[in-house]
Amino acid sequence: MTGSILALNVGSSSVSFAAYPPDAPSEPELSGQLDETTDTGVVLQDGDGNDLPPLPLPDQPDRRALVSALAARVRERLPGPLVVGHRVVHSGGRFRAPVPLDAETEAALRGFAPLAPLHQGANLDSAAWLRAEDPELAQFAVFDDAFHATLPEVARRLPLPDDVARGLRRHGFHGLSYASVARQMRALSSARRVVALHLSGGASLCAMQDGRSVDTSMGLTPLDGVMMGTRSGALDPGALLYLMKRDGRTPEEMEELLYRHAGLKGVSGISADMRDLFASDAPGAARALDLYCHLLLRQLGAMVASLGGVDALVFTGGAGVGQPGLRERLCARLDWLGVGLDAEANARSAPLISTPASAVEVRVLPAREEAEIARAVAAHLDGSDR
Repeated sequence: MTGSILALNVGSSSVSFAAYPPDAPSEPELSGQLDETTDTGVVLQDGDGNDLPPLPLPDQPDRRALVSALAARVRERLPGPLVVGHRVVHSGGRFRAPVPLDAETEAALRGFAPLAPLHQGANLDSAAWLRAEDPELAQFAVFDDAFHATLPEVARRLPLPDDVARGLRRHGFHGLSYASVARQMRALSSARRVVALHLSGGASLCAMQDGRSVDTSMGLTPLDGVMMGTRSGALDPGALLYLMKRDGRTPEEMEELLYRHAGLKGVSGISADMRDLFASDAPGAARALDLYCHLLLRQLGAMVASLGGVDALVFTGGAGVGQPGLRERLCARLDWLGVGLDAEANARSAPLISTPASAVEVRVLPAREEAEIARAVAAHLDGSDR
């Protein structure tokens, strides 16, 4: 097949994308991102990192205009059939491999939006926009919870009666990021027991044994687990019930609070962006960072316990890769694991930031989620995922 695979990774506040030749789904011909939390706009680069001419967008582009212009640019740069792979956060437990994203499947997947309100609709909207422009365009959903299909049954169950749970279970997310970490670690390290920390606007941890997920901090929804940019992470369910009774909050108001006004943003009263908090002298910033690190370390201990020990820690995601100060604060409290941090390597975000004497490897690896989307689509097209 000639042409290209366009991988679209649409998040709650950003859009990342990359276009790949189908026979080389790890080497992008074009890539870029839109970060809606900054004023940088759309970044567009070729495979060597050189800036490309900007997309023809209106002064205040919305996501639909971006997706349309991007598809047109990919077709110009890589003539031939275009196939689009979309990151979709929640499969509802129905799918592991990519599935064709037609209108019927899209409608079914939108039914899981209450379980991922920040992401599911945003993931699927771009597919609907492209289908409206070109009904014959081949599009596929690639699922963020699929990597955690290897979770053992005990790690999947919710502590509820079966007639109440009715099939609900823990899923885990950030699977494309963890698949990328597992792939990179196979080439870099002999470590068998790995705890990966995906730290970005969303945050989670994954315990991997021989590259397979055996435990993770997120559960049925991407709200579970550690504190995040605007999401609370796990809370005492009794506290939630109390807030609803004390304040008369509706489920919709609780959803708004827990998904959009909690986490770093809520605790600091300043920002959901760790860059802002590290740059601030305000007491709220220090309070938020202290709590964030405390909760991460507590969850990291749980992941180590699930593995029965740990051979390597991997930091990934935007903050995991881009915030040396965060890694330093966390590793300083991991001497009980025998972690030794190389301060100079950490300061420059080197791929390996542990000292030679460290009992645990500590690595910094980018989350190449778009490449994982493209690989999954390419494998589906040639039948090797079956």
